[in-house]
Parts: sequence; structure tokens; C-alpha cells
Amino acid sequence: MEEINVSSQESTQQLRDTQDLQDFGNEPEQEQNFGTVWGRLFAIQEPFISYNLTKKIYTFGRGDVDHQFNSSNFDRLLLPYISNVHFKIMLEEKQDGESLVILEDLSLNGMFVNGKPTKGLKTVLQNNFEISFANPTKKLYVFYDCLKNDAEDYPKELTQTYTISKRLGEGSFGEVRLAYRQGTLERCAIKILKKKGTCMALNNLKQITNEIHLLKSVDHPCIIKFLDAIETPEKMFIVMEAAGGGELFDRLVSRGCLPEPAVKFFFYQLLLAVQYLHQRKITHRDIKPENILLATTDEFTTIKLTDFGLSKLAADASQMTTFCGTFIYIAPELLDTATATYTSQVDMWSLGVVLYVSFVGASPFHGNDLEVRQSILQAKYSFGHKLWKAVSEPARDLIMRLLVRDPKLRLDAAAALKHHWLEDDKMKQQVERLLQTNMPSFTPPSRKRPLQEEEETLLAPMDKTPRLPNGLAGDLLQGR
Repeated sequence: MEEINVSSQESTQQLRDTQDLQDFGNEPEQEQNFGTVWGRLFAIQEPFISYNLTKKIYTFGRGDVDHQFNSSNFDRLLLPYISNVHFKIMLEEKQDGESLVILEDLSLNGMFVNGKPTKGLKTVLQNNFEISFANPTKKLYVFYDCLKNDAEDYPKELTQTYTISKRLGEGSFGEVRLAYRQGTLERCAIKILKKKGTCMALNNLKQITNEIHLLKSVDHPCIIKFLDAIETPEKMFIVMEAAGGGELFDRLVSRGCLPEPAVKFFFYQLLLAVQYLHQRKITHRDIKPENILLATTDEFTTIKLTDFGLSKLAADASQMTTFCGTFIYIAPELLDTATATYTSQVDMWSLGVVLYVSFVGASPFHGNDLEVRQSILQAKYSFGHKLWKAVSEPARDLIMRLLVRDPKLRLDAAAALKHHWLEDDKMKQQVERLLQTNMPSFTPPSRKRPLQEEEETLLAPMDKTPRLPNGLAGDLLQGR
């Protein structure tokens, strides 16, 4: 009897490269054909493509197989290590009516399922198992079992359009799931918000409608694109563009800090995104590394600001503690009970904290919750960390002009973009080329006609931002 290796599913926390995947619904039928899709191999990155599985047996490799790997659909560096028949996937039906999906590794060089070697073995594939070649950490495919899934946990309106895949993250608000749009197999992320037992004011239908309309109106290469929203009595499902490089927070945690060229590259994009929102009278209110996503795992990649509309669904600031998770990024005017209102300048303070944290991997404010709160209210911080010795004076100057107690004296987005630290034409050209590749319709700042920014501001819809009471707590980065 041949050995069967049953791997246990690993949880992963990062999305992979965002891409539009080909539709393989027109595969030729053979004798053993269900006529319906019982499984899918979802490609995680380019140039790999996704496959719908309808027959009981499929072979994969470089030779005469059902699905042939070549230079147009496979990594050219990996291709020489792929056998003519590298592996096959089989659907086996048992007498008790159950079915098993089995991957048999027939290759010379082997492969990996969930990071475990499978050479010469048969492996039972389960939902969301990950497949890789040569390097066990470089996941290339995710298997989705259409016969055994948790679709019954989701509304029909959602599952008719999207195939729900593995969990990407989880919090007190709910969870985030990877999903694929049926037909195109486009990857997306679905944020599932619980209506009960959370800080989210999701029972206010009018407020939800207004916020969804706001989310739909935003179109910028440095802001996660809103795709869809589906509501049930218990939950809200928000479908968004997927980003493949994970959170800036995770990159900071794994590396400790970032080199100045990378910080400048990311921060310039952040300012472009925030300027775009502010021109449309939209205040984010929750800018932090967890809400800054990276399009890919490349060193210099597009950043994607996310969750800019969700913070306004919080019932109030005291209940928003769990939603935000931390208050070290919150502007002093939001913590000051004597302040009647706030402006979009709260985002500029948050950007100053993000910039500080990016350089040294630590918060500018220290101590317990009360001490941190007082430091924020007094704008009390220092550049005492030894890592600051390697940071340029202009970068520190920009931080000081953002972490200003009086919002009227704090730089706005337009002024920050003109700061001398960002007078780097080579960096700007690199960013603009990248953004135009991702969104050809995007007009970079260097090519905007005179007064265009002012016109955009005048045409933007008015949006009165309500005052948040105090009560935010928590500090995710403190002590890191």
C-alpha cells in the first residue's frame, strides 16, 4: 500500500500578489467528468494561473499532461526543476459516500504541501492547503475544495459571486477572508464585521448607506479599492481589493525598522493618498501601520491605505477602542475633552507617528496608558533612540512639523508634500511609474495642470466630521 501523508493546515496572515486570474471554465471534457467544478487551484502570484477541476484525474508538468507548465504560466527560474509529469490530483470516492482529494508527487525534485515535502508520497488535500515548489516558504497555489467548504456560513448573495477561502486575519470586530470572484478568479479580501457585541454602529441603515457610497467613490492607486458590500441581520460583509505584501506593521515587526529610502518611498505615497482623501473632505481617523497595506513583498512597492471609511461606523470613541486597537496614533485634539471639534489635520498627526515608528520601530510616546495620553496631549517626545543617529535632519524636521499640538500649526498634506525631505525627483519618478503601471488613468502630481488640486477641492462633496469623545486605549507597538 502506498503511503498517504495527511498534512495539517497552516494558517497564514499575508495576502499575496494582487492579480486578475484567467477563467478556466471552458476546459475540454473527458470521459470521467463531473460537469461541475469540485475543486480549484488558485494561483497566488504571477505568472501562475488558476485551474478549475472538473475531471476525476489531472496531471501537471512540463510534458504531455492535462495542464502543462511553460514560460508563459510558470516561473522561468523554477521551470527547469519541473518534471514532465510532476504531480497529479485525483478525486477518489469512497464506499461510504465520502470523497478524498489526493495529490500524488511523481517528480524527481519533489514539492511541498503546507511546507512539508511530498516527494514520492500521496497527500490528502484539504481546503486551503498551500502548494509550493523548490522553496517550501514560497507558496504558489492554494487548493479550494468545492465539495467541503463553509459556504453555508455565508449569505447566498455573497457565495453566488465569491468563493470564500482562508482566513487572513481576525480581531474583535470579526475577521478578514481571502476570496475569489467567480468567473474571473480575481483575488479580493472580505472584511466580515459582526453587528452585535462590537463597537461598530452597524444597525444604523442610513449611516451604513452613506459610508458605502463614500467608499465606492474613492479611486486612487494608493488606497484599497472598495468592491462590494453585503448585509445580513448579524453581519456586514465588505469586499475589497486584495494586497499581496501584508501590513506595514508586519514588515516593521519582522525587520525592526526600515531604511530611510524605503521610508521616504512609502511615506510619499501615503501623503498622496491622504491628500486625495482630504481634497474630498474625507478624514481617515485611523491611520496606523496596521491600516497601511503593501501591494507586494518587494522592497519598494505600492502602499495601499485601507479602512478609511470604517472608523466612522464606530458608535463613539469610547467604544472605538477595540476597533482602533491603539491610541498612540491618535491626535491630541481627539483626546482633549475640552476640544469641541476636529479637522482632517488629525490624519497629519497620525502620519507623523507612523513616520517616527517607521524609522525606529518604537512609539514616540512611552509609559502606561495615562502617561502616554499625557505625552500625546503635550506633544512630548524625543529623538533619543540610538537609531536616530542614522536618520537625516530633514526627515526629523518633517516629523517635528507633523507632531505639533496645535492642528492649525501642523503641516497639511499639500505642505508636507513640499517639504525639503521629499525634494527627491528620482524617488518621485519611481513612485509615479509604479502607480501609473497599477492605474494607467492616474495623473501623477508632476503632470497635473495648474490649479487642478484646488479645483478638485472645490468640487469635493462637503462632509461634516463629528466630534469623537475621549476613551481610546491600547498600544500595539509599545514595548516592541
